[in-house]
Amino acid sequence: MNNTWKIIIGIIVIILVIWLIASTGDKPNQPATGEPIKIGFVGPLTGDGASYGETEKNATELALADLAEDDSAPRFEIVYEDGKCNGKDAATAIQKLINVDQVKIILGGTCSAETLAMAPIAEQNEVLLLSAFSSNPAITEAGDYIFRNSPKDDDVASLDAGTIADIYDKVGVISENTDYSLGVRNTMKEIFASRGVEVVADELYTNTDGQSTDFRSILAKVKTAHPEVLYINPGTSTNAGGVIVKQARELGIQVPIHGNFSLGTSDALTTGGDAMDGVVISDSSGLADAGRVVAERYKNQFGIDPANEFEMGAAYDRVIIIADAIRDVGYDVEEIKRYLYDLPNFSGVVGDYRFDENGDVVGVGFTNFVLRDGEKVPYVSGVDDNVDENPEE
Repeated sequence: MNNTWKIIIGIIVIILVIWLIASTGDKPNQPATGEPIKIGFVGPLTGDGASYGETEKNATELALADLAEDDSAPRFEIVYEDGKCNGKDAATAIQKLINVDQVKIILGGTCSAETLAMAPIAEQNEVLLLSAFSSNPAITEAGDYIFRNSPKDDDVASLDAGTIADIYDKVGVISENTDYSLGVRNTMKEIFASRGVEVVADELYTNTDGQSTDFRSILAKVKTAHPEVLYINPGTSTNAGGVIVKQARELGIQVPIHGNFSLGTSDALTTGGDAMDGVVISDSSGLADAGRVVAERYKNQFGIDPANEFEMGAAYDRVIIIADAIRDVGYDVEEIKRYLYDLPNFSGVVGDYRFDENGDVVGVGFTNFVLRDGEKVPYVSGVDDNVDENPEE
């Protein structure tokens, strides 16, 4: 074989190598044609907060079922990992998803502690993280690959503190010692100070594995402080709030009670019983019309209500958002990230919204409700507080 033929064959080999690289390696972790795209999920599937993790997992499955009926939609394989609502387990979970499962997109975390622990790992590995329920303000600065379609603690705290400050001068606060509850508590205390409201009791509790059932010692401290209103700020356990309300009433604390969305969950309502009637809570302003359909399907398919309707809707939405992004720009994380930042509007189960320059949601928020006969009804300031003229005499 002369040199000319050797050169020709060499050129052909080079062309073939280039063609193979171009056809299989132009996008990171691009699955073979016809194979589903592997996506990670991190949330509390066991332990404290498991009802929230279950809600997001179920909502994800509903979204996947809908995508399966759309021939133009990408197909996903979800790898579910248990973050157990804490940073240590969430960090272990994301390391496994990235290094073993080779995912480039992760749904989660559910709890703020999970998301805050995973964020630096996601950033380092250029993995997209999209949370449907983490609300700690620190997530705003967590990184360029971190997004959430859940409002921030600041939004909850500003609403609840403002509602209380409009009526009362002295407040007692009971908070769970978690990232979420501490974020709400700290912002509320700043607002109370600026509005001249005195925090006469500020108690923390640790809810080990969601099993804490006796809050009488801290409630006794609250009672002796004589607040005009009690704000209960549970974290991830859905029954703790109901227990605290019930025991507060049993101890003779008859002042109005306000609290966050956890007090409106089915677990809290069951645990608290009749004591929950008249409690004022903050929660999402409600689902869009399409969301009511999804909520009904959720109950029919799984036989239970979601731990939180907004969370269910946001978890459903994020799967559809990722599918829309991949359909539009392909399976390329940098392009998907750019798609999310540039998204002008998404009409989803929880309403119409977009993401800002920090990956935070713009367009959805919270409002106040009062619990009546186990249902949330619109709250009217002053009228629904049923203030006791002599609350602690």
